[in-house]
Amino acid sequence: MEIFIQIIGILITSAGIMIFLNPKTAKKMLVFWMHGKNIYLGGIIRVFLGVIFLYYTSQARLPLVMFTLGILALLGGLILFILGAEKINAILERFGNRPDYFFRLVSLLVFVFGVLIIYSA
Repeated sequence: MEIFIQIIGILITSAGIMIFLNPKTAKKMLVFWMHGKNIYLGGIIRVFLGVIFLYYTSQARLPLVMFTLGILALLGGLILFILGAEKINAILERFGNRPDYFFRLVSLLVFVFGVLIIYSA
């Protein structure tokens, strides 16, 4: 399970690096999630990650961090379903119009979350 959590962290860290190097990548990701019912796939992924992180909490190096990330992922996924695709897509559309430096700043947060997941595992 530890390796699985670390792979998730590596993927998230890699996404942060990709977005920092090419902010247009983030805009392409937003377009993907806004297309059709893809936003619900994102919700399912977040709920799944939240459950995995919560399950792994007792074995983690930093259990409180893993628990917090699990709760945040779970709540984030549930909020996607509660608000619905229309409202979430409107929010994503506003983010898509931001300048490149905004996405670079967000990519640093994504990178830090990925490293935190790797270290916590």
